[in-house]
Amino acid sequence: MKRPTSSRKASASPPRGRPKRSAELIEARRSQICAAAIERFSRDGYHTTTMQSIADDAGMSVGLIYSYFRDKEDLLIYAMNDVLDAYVREVPIAIASKTNPLDQFIAAVHGFGRVVDERRPAWLIGYRESHMLSPEARREILQKDVATTKLIEDRIRACIKAELFHPIDTQMLTYQSLLLVHGWALAAWRLPRMTCRRYIDRGLSILLKPILVDGNYPQIDWNEQ
Repeated sequence: MKRPTSSRKASASPPRGRPKRSAELIEARRSQICAAAIERFSRDGYHTTTMQSIADDAGMSVGLIYSYFRDKEDLLIYAMNDVLDAYVREVPIAIASKTNPLDQFIAAVHGFGRVVDERRPAWLIGYRESHMLSPEARREILQKDVATTKLIEDRIRACIKAELFHPIDTQMLTYQSLLLVHGWALAAWRLPRMTCRRYIDRGLSILLKPILVDGNYPQIDWNEQ
């Protein structure tokens, strides 16, 4: 659907007498629209979803939506960036109270897991529909995604330096750790009684056992779901 030019102009320069929208209000409205888009993308698929159907779900006019987003691709990019930006915010917080490199690594993986768990629909849409992005948009998202992997890779290097891990291929362990996290978004429905935290702990205990110098992963209550 072609974007109405009148809505675009209204977004750039609000009519005299209308109060300017605060940054908080703009972001809240964008989040509201994006939530409606994610739900519609999940139900109908990205290709068949229209901006009008998103407007209907969001309870607003399609013209208003165009004043916040250029098109469907803009909405998809926003949803994917929301997940990537959350990694950058949440993972440093997760490791801030840890001093041991192994504890920091485990906390970092759990930080990724919490983001995926809290934003599972958006993560799944990005995973499933990223091929619909323009080549330029895909490159930008990929670059940002690769940059977030340093949040894990740097912790692995610290574990090796502290002689907690045997020397290993850090890039491969980074991606194996992220695959574990991503697996939660893809298969959580198969594990209805298990929490994301328990899933990651159990997965890391298997993944890390061969590379831990002392061979001992932090104690887990295997009876807890």
